[in-house]
Amino acid sequence: MSDITMCTLHSEKPYYITEINKNIYSIEELNYYLYNYLYLVDEEFFSESLIDYIENELKQTTIATGLRQALNKNGNLGEMIAFVIKNSGYYTQKEADDLERHLVMLNSKTSAERIKAKADILLDNHKYNMAISFYQSIINKGTNSELSETFYGSVYNNLGVAYTRLFEYDEALVAFRNAYRLNSAAESLESIILCDLMSGNATNLKNDVEKYKVSDQVVNRLRTEIIQLKAHIHVNWNDTIEKDYISRRKREYIVEINS
Repeated sequence: MSDITMCTLHSEKPYYITEINKNIYSIEELNYYLYNYLYLVDEEFFSESLIDYIENELKQTTIATGLRQALNKNGNLGEMIAFVIKNSGYYTQKEADDLERHLVMLNSKTSAERIKAKADILLDNHKYNMAISFYQSIINKGTNSELSETFYGSVYNNLGVAYTRLFEYDEALVAFRNAYRLNSAAESLESIILCDLMSGNATNLKNDVEKYKVSDQVVNRLRTEIIQLKAHIHVNWNDTIEKDYISRRKREYIVEINS
């Protein structure tokens, strides 16, 4: 944003957005979500409950009426997003025009590319189970000849990252091996060795070091990184933080599997 815009109305009643596990309280926050999390917005986002919230809680009658008319006419999702942005006055005209150009570009992407972009945002927002389901959906649909092996290598790599965040190293290892097969990226190769080290599987480590010709220098460096990470966690960790972390992950898991 190039200008500072004051909130028109901050509602006491929130509207919950499942995908990022956050509440919004104003039309400005809704605009921010639409603009910055574009790939998470689908046809089901503009529901009657959201439109009612915009009308009754945020007092944005014009926007609510326009969205209802668009829904009744089976309007294009991009048009609805642009309508909200332009009629809220939160972003400048240039920013709104940039968004419209991005929406046009979005339509030119394949389904797999759009799903990956959505999964990547969910991964960044710690919604690991949801991200995994989207990455898997790309893989399950098979290879699109329009897309490169590098693209699918990135899908597998990020799938592996999501699994490691859940401490599911066996699943992560399979994903990283597939990633490296497709992208030959050093990041994916090191992730394979990291999974072997983190899981403590000496057999896997030996086999992968031999198969991928990984030097002792690289293995020792990764060992050192893990030791340093564990030391950092130990210093900054206590029973209260652990209980809070476990509780939060359980709540997030319940939200994700019911989304």
